Amino acid sequence: MTIVTVAAASAFAAAIFLYALYDPSASRFYPKCPFHLLTGLECPGCGSQRAVHCLLTGDLPGALHYNFLVTAAIPYILLYAVICLILRTPGKAGMKRLASRLDLVLYHGHAVRVILVLVLIFWLARNFTPAF
Repeated sequence: MTIVTVAAASAFAAAIFLYALYDPSASRFYPKCPFHLLTGLECPGCGSQRAVHCLLTGDLPGALHYNFLVTAAIPYILLYAVICLILRTPGKAGMKRLASRLDLVLYHGHAVRVILVLVLIFWLARNFTPAF
């Protein structure tokens, strides 16, 4: 492992620890959304810190309430991390082929456009419909 990998893993672990320990809605330590402060509207990421805190404390309904998109995206993001790990680990050619195909289908080309459209729909829906 390189020093950069260890540093990144350590920073990630520290962030997870802080989000599990301290509630962003009750702490001044966490940053506020500049878009929300300027416009009064919620950006696609608004509520994500509270959603992560809820997930880490076992409150899935709370996480979905604070930011449905981020909560739903976490498995997708974790799958990408697993695919990257498989592609960078030596051995298992069959697994690498599968991971490579999944990477192309789920994270490139049309997938990027679909994700962008979903984020824009979520952004509009959370600000202009009563459902959010």
